[in-house]
Amino acid sequence: MLYLDQGEVKSQTNTQTEDFHQERAKLKYANPKYIADVVVFTGRKSRHDPYLTNMTGTLLMPYGNNVTFATTLTLKSGGDFRIESKVCETIKYKWMNEFMSSFTNLSLKKCPFPAARYTYINMELPPKNIPLPIADGDYWIKFELYLTSTKEPILEIDTLLHFDKTKKNSKKNKKGKH
Repeated sequence: MLYLDQGEVKSQTNTQTEDFHQERAKLKYANPKYIADVVVFTGRKSRHDPYLTNMTGTLLMPYGNNVTFATTLTLKSGGDFRIESKVCETIKYKWMNEFMSSFTNLSLKKCPFPAARYTYINMELPPKNIPLPIADGDYWIKFELYLTSTKEPILEIDTLLHFDKTKKNSKKNKKGKH
């Protein structure tokens, strides 16, 4: 596993057509001492729209560097990549700040985040600006929150991501549209 908790990884620009398909977002665990009313689902508006993930929950205490955020990508065929960072440190990464500000009602100007209800709406996975290479294949993505000092779990959400870097663009140009 690779742990990223300081610095910023640079990524190469990819000019190939890429197809990401996320599905099956599922709440695996929510610790009632630290978070409540968690709802997670993935859906789409119509057959031709992308799948989007929505999450909501109520923090029962302030979340700052007392809480660590981790994301693990696991290829179904084996192999892990893990990003792990304290909550207040996470928002300092440009790519993560851009991703979070696009889909959440969290105010990213001040950390720790106070106890309140927060949402992620119409989230596309993975982030478009994620600074790591992703190979073709199916990934299980695990999002975790845990207490930094004791590693006591707060939240675990799993979802499936299918990635096909070489998929042909199936959208056809319609007459009169460019």
